[in-house]
This record gives sequence, C-alpha cells and structure tokens, in this order.
Amino acid sequence: MNTNTIRQTDIKKIDLTKNIAVIGGGYIGLKAASQISANGYNVFLAPQQAAVNAQPAFPGASLTENNRLKGLEKEVENNTGIEILPQSTLVEATGAPGDFTLKFLSADTLVEKKVGAVVVATDISATPLNQTYNLSPASNVVSLSEFETLLRSPEAIKEIQTGEKTVAFLLGFAHPGTPFLMKRILNSVSEIVRIDGCTAYVYVNDLKVADNGLERLYKQCRDNGAIYFKLQQAPMIKQENEALLVTFHDPVLRNDVELNPDIIVYEENLIADNANVSLSETLGIDLGPMGFLQKENVHRLPVNSNREGIFVVGGSRDVQSLSKSCTDIDNMVLRVKQLIGEGTRTVSAKAVVDREKCTICLTCYRCCPHGAISWDDKAIISPVACQGCGICASECPMDAIQLVDFTDTEIVGRIKDAVAGEAANTPRILAFCCQNSAYEAAMAAKAFNYDLPAGLQLIKMPCAGKIDIHYILDALVEGADGVLVLACHPGNCQSESGNTYAQWRINDAYRKLEQIGIKKDCLEFSTLASNMASDFARIVIDMERRISQKKD
Repeated sequence: MNTNTIRQTDIKKIDLTKNIAVIGGGYIGLKAASQISANGYNVFLAPQQAAVNAQPAFPGASLTENNRLKGLEKEVENNTGIEILPQSTLVEATGAPGDFTLKFLSADTLVEKKVGAVVVATDISATPLNQTYNLSPASNVVSLSEFETLLRSPEAIKEIQTGEKTVAFLLGFAHPGTPFLMKRILNSVSEIVRIDGCTAYVYVNDLKVADNGLERLYKQCRDNGAIYFKLQQAPMIKQENEALLVTFHDPVLRNDVELNPDIIVYEENLIADNANVSLSETLGIDLGPMGFLQKENVHRLPVNSNREGIFVVGGSRDVQSLSKSCTDIDNMVLRVKQLIGEGTRTVSAKAVVDREKCTICLTCYRCCPHGAISWDDKAIISPVACQGCGICASECPMDAIQLVDFTDTEIVGRIKDAVAGEAANTPRILAFCCQNSAYEAAMAAKAFNYDLPAGLQLIKMPCAGKIDIHYILDALVEGADGVLVLACHPGNCQSESGNTYAQWRINDAYRKLEQIGIKKDCLEFSTLASNMASDFARIVIDMERRISQKKD
C-alpha cells in the first residue's frame, strides 16, 4: 500500500446531523422521542398509525401508566422539536452514522429526511391463545389483555365486586411464558384478591418469577387468598353457554378437582411487530430470534444493533416490561449523545482502501457485518461506522483494504519475530487470538500463573475474521510447530460473523495442508470467552503435548 493511501488515516473533524429518527408511535416510541428532544436533538417521529394516539396501550400497563401515556401524547404533539410523520412506512435507508438518508411513505406522500441516528421502537403485540384450551371468546371467557382492560373500568370492577366473582387464570400450557407475562397475571390476581368476596385460582405449568419483586408479588397474592395449582398438563375445560367447568386430576388426592369459575382468563403470546422484518431489510440490521431486532449477542446489549447509529429499544428487541423498556430509552439516549454529541466528531480511519487496487467487486460491501461500506467509483469505508474487525480486508481478493493498526506487512513481521530464535527442544506454538475474547483469556491465564508452554507466542488480532489463511501458512513455513486460531463463541462475536469466516479459512487451510501431505493436527481452531483462562491453558498445553508426542 502506497504512502498516499496511509495518509488517509489522518485525524479529521466531521459534521454529524443532529436530527434523530424514531420509528414507532406507541408508548416507548413517544417516550424515546420526548427524551431525545429533551437532550437538544430534533426528532422525526414515524408512527405506523395515522396519529400517535391510535396506538394501543402497552401490554400490562396500569391505570396510572395509561394516564401517563395520554399526557405523553399531548406533550409530543405540542413539542416543536418533534415532527410527526403520520402513518409512516420506511421504504429506503442509505448513508452512514451521522449522515443517514431515510425515505418514508407518509400518508401516501414520499418524505425524505436526513438523520444522524435511527431509533427503532416498535411494539410487542398480544396473540390470544384460547384455541389451545378449546375456548371460545365470550363475556366470561376473556384474554389477559381484555381482563386488564376490565380492571381499569370502574363499572366492571363494581360488577365483579357485587357478584363476588371467582376468576380462573390459565397460563404456561400454551407456551413456556416469560416473567413479564407472569407479572401481568399476578398483577391481575392481586387486583381480584383485594376485592371482598372474590377469589382467584391460578392454573399454571411453571412459575416464571425470575424478575425483580416477582416472587414477592406471588407470595403476597397467595397470602391474600389466591390459590395456585401447579400442573404438568392443562386442565380440562368445559364451556357450555355461560356455564364453565375446570377439571384436573390431583395425584395426591387421587381424585378429580373441579371448579365452576365465573370468569376464565386465558394467556396470550407476546410477539414481535410484523414490521420488524421489513425494517431489518431496509435498515440492514440483523433479525434476531422470534422476529426481534437484536440477536442474542452480549456485545449488542443493551440497545445496539449490528450497525453503528441504529439503536433498538423496548419491544423492538425483546419481550419486556414497561420499566425495562424505559431503561432501554435511558441507555439509548446515552449512546446517541456519545455518537452525535454536539454535531461534530473527531475520527480517524480504522481501515483504508487502495483505490488503485480496488475493482469494485463489492466483496467488502457484501461481507461487512456493520454496513460500513459504500462506493462511488471505488469502495468507501465510513470511519464512523467501521468497527475495525478486518473481515473486509481479509476477504478482498485484490488486497486493496488494510487495517491501520493491523496491516499485512505488520502482521507478517510479527509472525516472523514470534517464531524466530532457538526452540530449545520446545514446540513453537503460535496462537492467533481475537482481542475481544481469546487474547483476554490468555492475559488472564498469565496473570493467574497457569502453566503455559515455554514456546507459546501470541499474535493479537482485532477479530478472528482478520486471520488470513496466508498468516496461518506463513507461520508454518517460518517454523511454527503448531498454530492455533482462537475466536469467540458462536453468537458472541462482536463482529457477528468473524468467527464464522475464521472457521471457513481453517477448513480451507486443512484442505491445503492435506494436498501437500502435512497432517492437520498442527493446526487447531477453538472458541473461547474472555473469562476462560483455564480453557485457554488447556488448549495450548494439549497442543504442546500432541506435538511433543509426534516428535518422539
């Protein structure tokens, strides 16, 4: 790479757009827009409905919380720093952090907005599960959401109180459930047992109480008269007109236990917004489990997506309570302030492109896990979006991309230095370590004085995705007896796919070694977490033992 290219790494100031887009008009979308505006940024709020107040209440929200929602709606509508784009659908997103261009179809009109960051705040929605119990919705057979609505109505409460109702709750048989669903059930149970003459029966498969104060709430309901039946199978239910019968077999009593409740409340399944799929495609962010917009990767928590400048909060990323969703908003605001600040940012490139070598094959564009690469007549790497993993540099067929701190020349030099010198009858083992996991484990192993091979040398890499196949082969050619490639565990790579690329290259290296008649036991691929010092020691000692036995 020529010196003109290296000069591209000079530190420079760039201007960032101080407008923020919030996608979603429910409680969390409104709250996010309000808090972003309070921190001095202009907000474009894009609800999917015609107006922000068309969004249903947050599942499980109390009467107090719903009153807050109404106040929040008025606050947002009167906030001059928030522009509402009614009935909006995101149709296109281009650009980089600090300079995104979004196109919305808003009320049949195409609207283009320049923003520095995007916040996705879509909501969870409830799917009733009455069919699992062979129940037909009726005035006395209602979903959990419908019952929560009843409990917010003074007229309905008066009717329940006057009739001294018996209410049966069903949960955990249609699907495993979550602590959030359990909390909603227990809040409703708590309301019932506080009404004189009313009784609550809870038929449950598994009590999900692993959340703050949830076990205490369960015990309070029990002490106040709620009766729990923990069953392995759903009870039998007969529904004939207004008459209800719930039956299960008690193995202790060796008899059937029957109940004629006045009301049956059946559970719901909380699912991701259907819009998440199209938002994932348009924004270029990963779609996680069950349609949520965040993969189960520790590096994404709490509110990051795989793309810098695009944040996910509340129900867009998981099923969670209102309080946890509000905590997401606090974290998101901090991240927006870190990214955008006062509208300017000092940056230096982590990766540079040799424009003479680049042929616009778009390999880098396709493999970048962070959406950091665009192009004009040549590839362009955003210094803000790039996270320096090096996957693009290793995949580039023309070697047109180099990482500033991990150029090919520097790494090859480190390899030569690592295997130089006398071996003293000790196997020379070279370990390429991801700096986010294996390298930290190696440092911990040294700090804890684990017994490590005398011939072990470490090569720190920005990500396992930067470990080229020629680094591995060069190490063996230079005299290494064994080579280790140590990456993050599946699903925990900061670059999401760096460990996958590393595994592919190892498999390719095995094939090449076999072609030239070298056994592949001199090369090993393993995954580690940063706290796995003992596992690191075991892996390197096992390789030393294997090589020593081979020499003997």
